[in-house]
Amino acid sequence: MLIDFLIGLFAANALPHYVMGRLDARVLGLFGYSSRGNIAYAIFCTAVSLGLFHFKYGLGSIIEHMMLLGVLFVVGSYFFGWSIIDRYLRDRSLQN
Repeated sequence: MLIDFLIGLFAANALPHYVMGRLDARVLGLFGYSSRGNIAYAIFCTAVSLGLFHFKYGLGSIIEHMMLLGVLFVVGSYFFGWSIIDRYLRDRSLQN
């Protein structure tokens, strides 16, 4: 039961650190205050979550754990979709 809690904790913790890293907000993470440190910590949290899940259940059974899949889907959407979000939603008038 503790491992299940840690799986969810690390998976959910990845998202705010990734977003804060991309926004260059100074949030303390395992690798410091920098944006690169927060992005690295988000990747680390995702890897730890998947590693713990693999240790307890095996990655083949991830389809049976839809709540974790939902969290990982949202985190992955930010990891892979941030450049698209940033390109189309950034206010260009503030950059001049």
